[in-house]
Amino acid sequence: QSYCLRNGDSITVEYTSEADVKEISDTIGYLQDTYAFLESLSPHLALTPISDSLDTLLRTEIDTTKLDAFPSLYHTSNPKRRTVNCLLFVEKGGLRALQQLHSLLLVQPWKKTTLQTQLLEHILNGILWDLLSSGADTSSEAAAVSKELTLDNIVSSFLRVAVVPNTAVTPPPNRNMERYQVQHQVMIVTELVLNALGTLTCALEYDLKPEQISIVTSSQFLEQVIGFLLCPSFLPIAQPMAMTVLVLLTYYKTAHNQLCKPSFINGLIRSWRKAETMENITKIECTHFKYLVSVVIAQLCTSRQNLISHPQFIQLASLLSEFLSHADYREIRKWENENGYSWKKFRPYLQVAYFPYHAKRSVQARGSDPLYGNLQMMCIETGIFSLQLLMSVEKERKMMAEQGLLDYILCLPSVLPKNSSAQQRAKDLVAMLGKEMHLQPPSLNT
Repeated sequence: QSYCLRNGDSITVEYTSEADVKEISDTIGYLQDTYAFLESLSPHLALTPISDSLDTLLRTEIDTTKLDAFPSLYHTSNPKRRTVNCLLFVEKGGLRALQQLHSLLLVQPWKKTTLQTQLLEHILNGILWDLLSSGADTSSEAAAVSKELTLDNIVSSFLRVAVVPNTAVTPPPNRNMERYQVQHQVMIVTELVLNALGTLTCALEYDLKPEQISIVTSSQFLEQVIGFLLCPSFLPIAQPMAMTVLVLLTYYKTAHNQLCKPSFINGLIRSWRKAETMENITKIECTHFKYLVSVVIAQLCTSRQNLISHPQFIQLASLLSEFLSHADYREIRKWENENGYSWKKFRPYLQVAYFPYHAKRSVQARGSDPLYGNLQMMCIETGIFSLQLLMSVEKERKMMAEQGLLDYILCLPSVLPKNSSAQQRAKDLVAMLGKEMHLQPPSLNT
């Protein structure tokens, strides 16, 4: 906007929010300097084995403690400051510099890297996780981050070390790492994979392009996720994180063909049974994990692209029946709140709950198969269970209303089979919402 000023006029500028400008500038400078340093050493880093003198140089020059302040910039209790920090970091080229350095680290095979560069890669994934977890809070942040974000590096870090089902993670022998304790070596590997996975849980909350989705539905990636679910090296909190990635993947219909493959479905079933036998997992953690598996099953089995094989119908229906007969959405939601879970998309759950309505109009529906019919009803009830869980939190009820989806919940009982357990659950959902919100009759356009 243009202003005409006369001689002697003055303008007062008021800043409505503050940012940690120096800390952000220092972080970006460190990322750029470290990239230039490592790029200058590229010919030497390609040699095998790396000399002791070069290993010492890397440990001296790559001071990762200079990145310690970064998480606090995006976990501040001031939402406006967090937003400005995020936008400033992206606008000044911080995200671009971070991904450039990350790409350079990925050029070197994991077994040829030094502990210091492995630690740096692990920290970069953690920073990206912090950035994305704060960047989904507002539309301006989401637009700024998604414009610069690439999934290739995150997925590559997740795939750095193969995670084999039922086998503990053991880093490959590395002469430059022998001086460190084995426990420390394993920690770097597990934390690297865990940070990459956490970053993906945030990245998938954004509206991704088809080419980005193809990266996280490759056979190699899905095999690694299943391996992660069944690997004893990861803490119980890590398994739900991997399953959350799969839940978010089911939001994208283009991913369903890969997710419906028999090997993947068998992996889900094995992970369910694995959770029941783990010694270091609580009852509610096990129930929550089963909930996430149930959501994935329900999303895939009610997809119009449903390609799940006939022999698996009975097993999947049995798992959902077992879950629905024992689970309480209030207990699961309480645990999620205590562990920082937040959900932003609700349409996929409505689509599952409305499957009978859509199935009548779909020539691909297999409702004539009694086995599939039983599984279908279990999936629908799981979808409604999810809506009960989501709508039990005020923040998510408001988001649902803002997205114009409440009318669909109000109409849900009318499209479900009469006197079915699914219809009763839908009525309970409407009654719960009626106690918490002032509901209006559904629009005629719904």
